[in-house]
Amino acid sequence: MRVRRTPPVKDEPKTKPASALPFKTVAEELTFLRKTFRDLVGAYATQLESDIAHLHAAVQQDGETKKKLPGSRASDLRDMLMMLRSLEVKPAKGKRRDLKKVETLVEELQVIVDRWG
Repeated sequence: MRVRRTPPVKDEPKTKPASALPFKTVAEELTFLRKTFRDLVGAYATQLESDIAHLHAAVQQDGETKKKLPGSRASDLRDMLMMLRSLEVKPAKGKRRDLKKVETLVEELQVIVDRWG
């Protein structure tokens, strides 16, 4: 009859004094990560707001023109209005998917405005 041997129990790692652990370095890196994140979010928001402002300017400019616009423009504007009104986001929750919805909507609106010439 064969007897199973249980593996030896490993000793717990030796504890080190708090002064020997890299708490300060990790805290500094977390501070850097936080600043980097804020910079990224700020740059992203600035770019998206700029894109929205350009769309707004294009729509505003066409609305103030005295020349006759093609009939397709009315259809484009109705489509844009439906797209804008159908956007469903919950800003208070701060979900990444909501940001993606806004970004996708802006891209789709830009495609329409780019067709205008």
